[in-house]
Amino acid sequence: MGPLLFIPSIERDRVNNLEVFSPHNGHTMGATFVPGVIYSDAELDDPEPKRWPAIESFTLLDPHSYLIDVRQTKAAKRKEFLAEAIPDTNHKIRAGRRLSHDWNVALGVHGQLSEWTSHRLLDNRGGGYIGSDAPTTGTAACTHRLTYRGVTGVEFLGASSEAKQYLDANISKGGTLVIVGEIPYQPSLVHERAAIASLAKLAGLDLHLASVTPQASRVRVTGHLFPCAFSIVLV
Repeated sequence: MGPLLFIPSIERDRVNNLEVFSPHNGHTMGATFVPGVIYSDAELDDPEPKRWPAIESFTLLDPHSYLIDVRQTKAAKRKEFLAEAIPDTNHKIRAGRRLSHDWNVALGVHGQLSEWTSHRLLDNRGGGYIGSDAPTTGTAACTHRLTYRGVTGVEFLGASSEAKQYLDANISKGGTLVIVGEIPYQPSLVHERAAIASLAKLAGLDLHLASVTPQASRVRVTGHLFPCAFSIVLV
């Protein structure tokens, strides 16, 4: 969740590894591992799922790069995930433009991706975004679930020693590594505009928030309720 930039490594139409960037915009990112829990589609789309981890359980990520190295069985490694399977509900931008250095947190994910689903769809039909790189589809996803099957181990390089030890001790149970692009707070319109501007600057896009009317509502509290910006996928 939050304004994130997804860059899959694609060779011969196949997704190999994945990089995720959080633009430098003042957001605090956090991560937590929930052992033995695989969230359903309904839970990921629910603003307040009962099993969602408390925000206090998230370990805050320092502003540097990380690597999530997923170890899998040979059978899982042999399977392929095609780029065309990335959901069309996402705001996709053609890759090729130079990425700027203006990121806060960078996450590399190495492993054989089994499934990619997108959730918490933002309705873009109101003309709230302008520019040649503004969304042209009816929706843009705010939350993503990346599924890796046949996992035998995971190493979170760059995370704190305590977080790595907890992951090592519980990974055998399976579960969900939840990464949140922003810790909850009520965003101002200035902050929302800055979030879109930072994402556009990071990816070299012509994209702007056109809304000039702030919206006061409990669903505007960021977090699992609704983040202040959507994500972009470069393909």
